[in-house]
Amino acid sequence: MFHTLYLETTRRCNFRCEYCSSGSNQPNKWENDKSADDIIRYILEPAKDVGTTFIDFSGGEFFLRKDALLLLETAHRMGFKIGISTNGSLLTEELVIQLKHLLDNNLLISLGINSFDEENKATRFREIELFLEKLDLLQKYNINVNISVTMGRFNCETFNNTIAKIRSMSLPFNRIPFTPRNSPHKELMFDKEILKNYLHPALMKSHHGFVSFVPFFLNPNDYEALTGEKAFQHPVPAHPSIGCWVGSFYAVNPAGDVAPCPLLSDNMSAGNVYTRPLKEILYESDLMKKIVHRPSLGGKCGKCKYNWTCGGCRVMAYYHTGDVFGEDPTCFIDEISPEELEKFEKQTRKHFRNYVRMDELSRSIIRQKAE
Repeated sequence: MFHTLYLETTRRCNFRCEYCSSGSNQPNKWENDKSADDIIRYILEPAKDVGTTFIDFSGGEFFLRKDALLLLETAHRMGFKIGISTNGSLLTEELVIQLKHLLDNNLLISLGINSFDEENKATRFREIELFLEKLDLLQKYNINVNISVTMGRFNCETFNNTIAKIRSMSLPFNRIPFTPRNSPHKELMFDKEILKNYLHPALMKSHHGFVSFVPFFLNPNDYEALTGEKAFQHPVPAHPSIGCWVGSFYAVNPAGDVAPCPLLSDNMSAGNVYTRPLKEILYESDLMKKIVHRPSLGGKCGKCKYNWTCGGCRVMAYYHTGDVFGEDPTCFIDEISPEELEKFEKQTRKHFRNYVRMDELSRSIIRQKAE
C-alpha cells in the first residue's frame, strides 16, 4: 500500500483561478513554506522507509520554490520516480533543459486543463494556447507528459470532446473531480446524473483515465485472472491500482498534514509529519486504518460486488454527504439493468487487460534501466 505520495510543497501560485480547490487564490490564509531540509527529513526519508516509490510534487505552483530543483534532485537520488503537477507558466526552455539534465527520463509532468474551449480560460485563469505552447516545449525535449482534466458541472458537456482531443494527441490523461476543498463553489461538483450521462461514457472509451475512477465495474475474479494476483490479499488493489486510489496513495499538504487523498486535504488529517512519524500515521491512525477497510463502508458501497475493486469515491462521499466512510452518491449502479451492468463489466475487463499490459511494460522498462 501507499506506493504514491502526492506532496504539496507550497500554497503560493502565480495564478488566481476563481475555483481553486487548493486555496492558492487565498495567499494571506496560509503559513510559510517548510524548508527543503524539513521536507527531506520528515517526508522524503520516511516515505522511502514505508515503501513509497512515486512522488508527485505539487502546490500551489511548485516551481515558485527557489529550492524546487534541490528537492527533485534529492528525490531522484533517493530512487523515487518523480512527477510534477504544474500550471506550466514557469516552464522556460532553460528550465526544461535543466530538468532533463537533472532527471533524464525519470520525470512525468502533469499539465492541467478543463477543456479546449473558452471555458478553460474562465476557470483556469489562462488560455488554451499557453497549455499547447508548454506541451510543445516539453515534447521537444522528450519529457513525459500527462494531462490532468478536472471534471465538474461546468465542463460536463464538453468533456467527451476534451478526452477525444487528448486521445488524438496520443497522450495519457487522468481525471480529477472538482471538489470544494477550499472553494465555496460546491454547486460546481458533478452529481449522479452528470456522471452517468456525460463523464462515465467518455471515460469508458479509453483505459487511460478510466481505470482510476469509479464506478469501476471489475469483477474480482477478472482481477485475479488478468494480474495473476489473488484478490483481497491486500486491503485495496495495488498492482496496478484501480478504482478509488485511497490506500494506494496518500497526500501531505504544505503544513505537513497527511490525508488519504489530496482532495481531502485541509478538511481531515490522519496526523502531522512534524509531530508524528509518517509510518505511524499511515498504519496506526484511526482514519487511515478505517478508510482502507472497504467492507466497513456504508450504504451500497459496503455491500457492492465491486467493493474491493472500486470502493466508491471517498471524496464524492465526503463532499456530498459529509461522511467519508459513507456510500458514493454519484454512483449509478442501482439505476442500470442487469444487461447494462454485464455490458459495463465486459468493457471494464477489456480496458483493465490493456491497462495491465501497459503497467507491466512500464515496470519492465524501469527494471531494465535499473540494471
